Amino acid sequence: ITQTYTGWFNLGLTIIDALDTLYIMDMQEQYDEGKRWVETSLKLDINRDVNLFEVTIRVLGGLLSIYHLSGEEVFLAKATELGNRLMPAFDSPSLIPYSDVNLFTLKAHAPKWSPDSSTSEVTTIQLEFRDLSRVTKDPVYENSIARVSEKVHELPKTDGLVPIFINANTGSFRNFATISLGARGDSYYEYLLKQWLQTGKKVDDFLIEDYKEAIDGVIKHLRRVTPNEHHVYIGELLSGKDFKPKMDHLTWYCTLLSRTLKLIDLLLFFVIYLEHFY
Repeated sequence: ITQTYTGWFNLGLTIIDALDTLYIMDMQEQYDEGKRWVETSLKLDINRDVNLFEVTIRVLGGLLSIYHLSGEEVFLAKATELGNRLMPAFDSPSLIPYSDVNLFTLKAHAPKWSPDSSTSEVTTIQLEFRDLSRVTKDPVYENSIARVSEKVHELPKTDGLVPIFINANTGSFRNFATISLGARGDSYYEYLLKQWLQTGKKVDDFLIEDYKEAIDGVIKHLRRVTPNEHHVYIGELLSGKDFKPKMDHLTWYCTLLSRTLKLIDLLLFFVIYLEHFY
């Protein structure tokens, strides 16, 4: 309608996020334009706060993705600089990262609207930082995010389900926070499985164990069936205990899986068994 744009963080999120797609689709003209923008206009020392999660998955992940496809060193150089500028977010007493970091002052802090970080945000940056360590041969990035995963693993849960807020200073979940597969909780579960795949699919890894426990927790606590049409849906636990029949847009995919979660679990066990013994 307005035919204008919004520059969220002024880091060209859409441009960088689209580079790998442009490359795969052989849209050479648009890809070249995007590459030139990264080379000449992507400034990472801007004096403003950015969200660690959003910048990691969109900018750091986008730069690493197009580097793997194209081999262009400019993308790796930018990814490494960005990774270094995001690292102060991990300088918290608990090692759980702060949600926001200033790319110029290199100071990090909790969000202005809350003392807590979103659980999904601090557990949905591991793939990108681990990949940055692999391509740079510098373990500092992977070490930082591995400690986050280990810390969250050690925290008490409700049959594998986690509250949607966590405090970077104390390293604990917020008391009586909602448990949901929707916003602020969704990708914690997704990244358990993805990290397990990324780190070699070890049979006794806590990542896959936490994932399987969480799937059982979803079926036990969150899965429901409507009384008349018998539609399956996934709800929430308010204050970690009271069921609420609310399913937001980030949870809808669970309705497709909920009838087959147990089957998926059995198939996963079968795959692990075969790979372990054969």
